[in-house]
Amino acid sequence: MPGMIDTHNHMCDPGPLNFREDWACGSKSAASGGITTICDMPLPCEPEVLDEKSFQNKLAAVEAQSVVDFAFWAGFTPKNLGELKGLHELGCIGFKGFMCFATDSYPRITDSAMVEGFRKLAEFQGLGALHCENAEVAAEGQNRYSELHWEDEACFDEARPWWVEYDAVQRSVLFAQETGARLEICHLSSVQTAEFLKQKKAQGNQVYVETCPHYLIFDKEVLRRVKAFGKCTPPFRSRENVEKLWDYVFDGTIDVIGSDHGPFTDEEKTEKKDFWKEYCGFGCNDVMLAALITEGVHKRGMSWPKLSRLISGNAARMLGLYPRKGILAPGADADIILIDPDKEWIYDGRKSFSKTKSERGVYQGFPLKGCVTHTLVRGELVYCDGEILVPEGYGEFIRPVSSGKEARETEDL
Repeated sequence: MPGMIDTHNHMCDPGPLNFREDWACGSKSAASGGITTICDMPLPCEPEVLDEKSFQNKLAAVEAQSVVDFAFWAGFTPKNLGELKGLHELGCIGFKGFMCFATDSYPRITDSAMVEGFRKLAEFQGLGALHCENAEVAAEGQNRYSELHWEDEACFDEARPWWVEYDAVQRSVLFAQETGARLEICHLSSVQTAEFLKQKKAQGNQVYVETCPHYLIFDKEVLRRVKAFGKCTPPFRSRENVEKLWDYVFDGTIDVIGSDHGPFTDEEKTEKKDFWKEYCGFGCNDVMLAALITEGVHKRGMSWPKLSRLISGNAARMLGLYPRKGILAPGADADIILIDPDKEWIYDGRKSFSKTKSERGVYQGFPLKGCVTHTLVRGELVYCDGEILVPEGYGEFIRPVSSGKEARETEDL
């Protein structure tokens, strides 16, 4: 198959948080799972990628370490709207904002800043990507459950309910529609939001939809077992929601699937002694494809070409990397993965290439059928049967070769 393009990744490098994950370890983990191009988000590296200086700082660090190719998302915050065009010209694939509360140095994108930013993005067909949750309602709900000392972790879905996502998505789609901007909805979690987006896409809106494997596999009940080690935002939903979300994968509403790889150490996941305040996120880039083969191909009858579009072809088109990436054809990079579709194995985070080798993650002990055996990047064998075969720094920075709008017009996502 064509190598995977992971649309959603959070390395913690460069910066003081790289004890969680660095590019040497994280890219090897990606290669072992069939990822040949990592699309990394602008945080939690320090400084976050908000301007040319921070972009160059990150580029220098990553070029020395990554064993697979990589692309960068840049920030989309109220304080860097004047930097968007320059970052686009430097080669960033798009701009990531949080509608929920983020950090002091990476503030959430307010409605007024979003509209202004979308107008700027529309001028050069830039792509905005959003974490869509109503900030005030999500924060209030989580704080309320913490104050009540609520002991049922499965209620995280009630603290940040589906309509918190739905409200934010509605606003972002409206603003993008009225300004002419291209928009990607990150890590979709709810079927109500999926149905809304299906209708908007049918009306011709320039909106793309991403979900993650964990929203297609785990329901909120798993949090009672793994607790904060499975905590992420948006939260896991009901089992009924999980099963119905697959309908939107099969009908094309969901365009791409990204890992949202973002490890924390086991110590960090329990240090606050309060589930409602613990960090959100976990490592998963090495198990992503195997999980999709297991749950999509073997369990639900997904075709291999459909899977390839979800993890590679559609992402290349959306991000302007097509036809260099996302396809096996003359002239394209020879990013190729070989898979043993019938190999059965059990995921063990202790054996991961990731810097954080958690044995308590949500995938720990998960039974899988289907395994990546070989990963080639630009024709070079990078990973084979448990070994990394290239030096750190083999990976290259990948710039868009076309606008995603042009790619979409020439071939449907």
